[in-house]
Amino acid sequence: VIINGGLPLGGTCVNVGCVPSKILLQMGTDFYAPQHPRFEALKAWKPAAFDFKAAIKEKDEIIGGLRDSNYKKVAEGLSVPVIEGRARFTSPNQVEVDGQTFEADRFIIATGSRARILPFKGVDKVHYITNREALSLSRLPKTMIVIGAGPLGLEFAQMYARFGTKVTILEKQSQIMPLAEPEIAEELRRCLEEEGIEIHTGVNVEELTEEGSLKVVKASMGTLQTTVKGEELLLATGVTPNT
Repeated sequence: VIINGGLPLGGTCVNVGCVPSKILLQMGTDFYAPQHPRFEALKAWKPAAFDFKAAIKEKDEIIGGLRDSNYKKVAEGLSVPVIEGRARFTSPNQVEVDGQTFEADRFIIATGSRARILPFKGVDKVHYITNREALSLSRLPKTMIVIGAGPLGLEFAQMYARFGTKVTILEKQSQIMPLAEPEIAEELRRCLEEEGIEIHTGVNVEELTEEGSLKVVKASMGTLQTTVKGEELLLATGVTPNT
């Protein structure tokens, strides 16, 4: 028996992870590439408008189909019942969910992770988003601040930049992709900045506030004080386990 709570069946990957992000990244690539041709003969091409709401709707439809075919029907084909709810252990070999008790010799706990929110000053007073909300915004923001330049932060920064959002990335470490080889990080930064993404490294976030509809990040870079404003604030500062 599978007991599932929180995200729909399939968990992170199909619902809020690699599958929806790659769908939207590919849409962004297909929209961005013709506007930046390598050949002079193609530079007179005029791009069509990007329909952000349609992109989110199409992504949701694809995800719904994959969730059904790759997860729901697989479980049905294996005759494995799926119960929605939050389980709790009532003894070493029993769990309870929604008033039902199940007994087994072995249990697999595969509860995944959630976004890790660092205790920035003011974080509890601003409306921020994580990668989950970034996959389902109702409108395309004109500007976005991304705190964190790991794989997830960079992925969403490029996605929204290619949609047409002005994106600014703030990273505490001295390079983007802090765990990568410096040569790779440097080349990736060059590529992203070439696409119009503004990147700042060695940034210490001091406070988060709001001014009307804008999110405001007050930060320092060495002795330099700076303020960055954006319609959306994406926190991409890692994950923490759900155990």
